[in-house]
Amino acid sequence: MEKSVKVQRPEMPDEYVELEYDQQRLAASRGVLELAVRQLRAFARCATGSVNEADELVEDALMLFLAEDRVVDEAGACFAELLRMFRTAYERNDALLAGRVTPDDQLATLMQLTLPEREIAALCLGAGMTAEQAATLLEIPNEDAMCLLEGCRSKLRVQDIPEWPFTPAPNYHGDYLL
Repeated sequence: MEKSVKVQRPEMPDEYVELEYDQQRLAASRGVLELAVRQLRAFARCATGSVNEADELVEDALMLFLAEDRVVDEAGACFAELLRMFRTAYERNDALLAGRVTPDDQLATLMQLTLPEREIAALCLGAGMTAEQAATLLEIPNEDAMCLLEGCRSKLRVQDIPEWPFTPAPNYHGDYLL
């Protein structure tokens, strides 16, 4: 007959636990993530043309993001990672939803553009980024981003795209995007 031995893990001594620090770090991470998700929602609405579809895809992207253990302390990096996951989810969904989603009235003009044009329009005309910053986020050459932006400017009026200024989180250092 085998005896099972119960192994106890040693507990962290109290002198090494800084509960207030951990709570502040968690609150800061939550704030950065919340800001990045809000901005992703604004981007997603421009890309999809539908508030409902955008919200569903942002939720999918957020679930993919949270599935991995990440340190969320820089707004630019957090937004960039969420954007990458959103684009993956949208690519998968786009084939399924093609033609079935009716664009919202305020976003209908955007749907006349190609997806790359809508993405550039959202980041440059909506969020106020430069073509170079948008190119970095979208992982395309700067020249392509500039051509897409010029095409968007020729096809859109100012009121055709909702404005959503990119707002970095308070602890954002500017090393990533701006």
